[in-house]
Amino acid sequence: MLRRWQQDRLPHALLLTGPQGMGKTLFAKRFSETLLCEQPLADGQICGQCKPCHLLRADTHPDLFQVLPVQAGKQITVAQIRNLIQISVMTTHYGHYKIVTINPAEAMNRNAANSLLKLLEEPPPKTLIMLVSHQPMALLPTIRSRCQRLEFSRPDHKLVETWLRTRSNKREDELQLLLNLTAQAPLAALALAETDGMTQRQTLFDNLINLPTNDPVHIAEIWSKMDAVQVLQWMLSWTMDIIRYASTSQTQYLVNHDHQQSLQRLARQLNLHGLFNLLDLIQSTYQIVIGNASIKPQGLFESIAIAWLELRRTQ
Repeated sequence: MLRRWQQDRLPHALLLTGPQGMGKTLFAKRFSETLLCEQPLADGQICGQCKPCHLLRADTHPDLFQVLPVQAGKQITVAQIRNLIQISVMTTHYGHYKIVTINPAEAMNRNAANSLLKLLEEPPPKTLIMLVSHQPMALLPTIRSRCQRLEFSRPDHKLVETWLRTRSNKREDELQLLLNLTAQAPLAALALAETDGMTQRQTLFDNLINLPTNDPVHIAEIWSKMDAVQVLQWMLSWTMDIIRYASTSQTQYLVNHDHQQSLQRLARQLNLHGLFNLLDLIQSTYQIVIGNASIKPQGLFESIAIAWLELRRTQ
């Protein structure tokens, strides 16, 4: 991308895709800084001394715009995109680029996405639009086709391990578990290590194990207070591990090694056909949740809790 910029061949729109925690947002930030700095170095590092650099440090640069959900988990509205279009036609303040980052792009509702199409079809000169997306297939095909796609694939496993080891005091087996749980995405693994995510995961697992003795509606209410996408990702991972062991009797394919004995026991107890039905239900719920940021998940969680309870009762 640096070479394209230096050759004046930058596209007007980039779609940054890949698993969450691969550094897409960080890339968008650093690349924006490079394009707006008055004297960037050859390797793309900013000078840190010019006025644009000072404005970037203070998050007040007038040619850099970020479009985010007003609240985490909410949608990006058509009013936000229309406001962006009005700003984008203005002259740049420093004669460089106007840069727009929409993150996450799949949070745009249908009206917002249709409004963005107009900007993508007729972009103002010296304007770069970067769409950050963990779920690119949730975007309109017409939006995807008007952006140059930049894939953030997983780096070498040894490189990720070394990087994570220097930034976390976790044991080796804990680091491996963190990477397994985040599909080898380094930033996501580090975030999971530094937050209460693992504690919430344990709470969720305990809820599932003890569900036959608890009220599924009450349990669903507890789950609804957590991050819905994360809850469903963990449920999918556990259910697939149970199916893997039930099908192969092999432990090397299990992702959740810290719950290996419980998962093995469930695999021996539960009906395989019922497990596949449960997996389908969780997957369809996951698609509903990521496709509608404003949905209230408690009712969906109740359906999963009841299905899990019925599966346990038939064991």
